[in-house]
Amino acid sequence: MKKVIGLFALLSIFIVSDAFSRPFGIGFGMTLEQISQISRTTPLNVTNDWYAITPPNTHELFEIYMVRIHPVFGVYFIRAVSRNISTSGHGTELIGLFDNLVSNIERIYGDYYKVDRLNPEERIFTGSQHFMFTLSQGSRELAVVWHREIGSRLPEDISEIIIFAGARNSSNGSIIIEYYSINYDAIEEERFSVF
Repeated sequence: MKKVIGLFALLSIFIVSDAFSRPFGIGFGMTLEQISQISRTTPLNVTNDWYAITPPNTHELFEIYMVRIHPVFGVYFIRAVSRNISTSGHGTELIGLFDNLVSNIERIYGDYYKVDRLNPEERIFTGSQHFMFTLSQGSRELAVVWHREIGSRLPEDISEIIIFAGARNSSNGSIIIEYYSINYDAIEEERFSVF
């Protein structure tokens, strides 16, 4: 019995370790060929270095998964977009799912910085019943950021994680999570220095 418990504990460490360093089972630095091998669907080149994939470890909240792949550095950016979330004008359902996701990720990565603000110039739609409307108009932000500078416990290959809420209209929204590799800024600088 002790051997079984010990084996289970060891297996749990590997699972947690893999989840910690490989969002959705995707490792930063993976080549397009490696992504093709792990993706449950053939990677679809959407534009430039963006690929739509179905990663090995999907999450019930998310339905669209994207990676950006550099020819030298491999995967350097991961994005997942949630299914449509029907909600009230207050955004109750969207906020509930957002807070639940943040809470789960906080257990792994620790401290984060939260942005929850309405544009100070917005004077008409200030009540909570206008949450979704102002979010859809870009007058409101709801986001969370994990970064080493604020004490987050990030793996060596992840520089930043951002979760933010978006809205199509007053009753439909989504949640997006983005993972940035430590090479992200250098690759972006390289791309823009060409122009």
